[in-house]
Amino acid sequence: MKNLMKKLICSLLTGALALSVMSAAPALPAAAKESVGNGLILSTDSITIPAGTSASFTAVLGDGLDASRLACVVADPNVATVTPIAYAANAAAYQVDFASGGTTVAAVYNVDDPAIVAYVTINASPLVMEIPSRLGTNHDNYCALAGYSFMPYDFKYADFNDYQSILRLEYKCVSYKDDAFSKWGCYGYFYDAAGNVLSKVHLYCSSLSKGRVYSSEFNVPVNAVRFAVEGF
Repeated sequence: MKNLMKKLICSLLTGALALSVMSAAPALPAAAKESVGNGLILSTDSITIPAGTSASFTAVLGDGLDASRLACVVADPNVATVTPIAYAANAAAYQVDFASGGTTVAAVYNVDDPAIVAYVTINASPLVMEIPSRLGTNHDNYCALAGYSFMPYDFKYADFNDYQSILRLEYKCVSYKDDAFSKWGCYGYFYDAAGNVLSKVHLYCSSLSKGRVYSSEFNVPVNAVRFAVEGF
């Protein structure tokens, strides 16, 4: 049944749904992990959208069910909104739009049977985040992104407009095999729309321990549109 539903997703995206989805938003990466509910499959379980952009996902019910009976509710619509854009038999397409940034969860469910539900996490980021799976320069000692969030910039002692927000990064030590180097670090870069480096920041921890989560906070320059971290 699961394989049949996957085939339905592909055929619908290349048919009736494809035109609507592609005209409204960019397609999801092919490697996106699906979200499986009780009789409902979403094409992904996580979506990240930068400010001013949209994304899309599909929902497929079992054979013979009507996708127009599906509804979607977003836990925090101030972060992002979800709108149905097409229905075809037992499949539906949805568009996700950036609102103000942050992280929230959307639930797609059958209004005739709310127990048929699946979830997608939405990360609405003010910046395009380019973060590799392995952070650092030492192949034996490296970290991985555990999460990130944006907070209002609240410098209280002057009326500066140099920064748009504060970026908090959390990264977890995944591998620690080289005891000769207990310190770990790499650099991150904020870029403007023209590709110029606005700021260089240092991700750093002095006591590396496998499984431990570390954090850093950085001021985001007002004209920054992209943040990239070194990796290998």
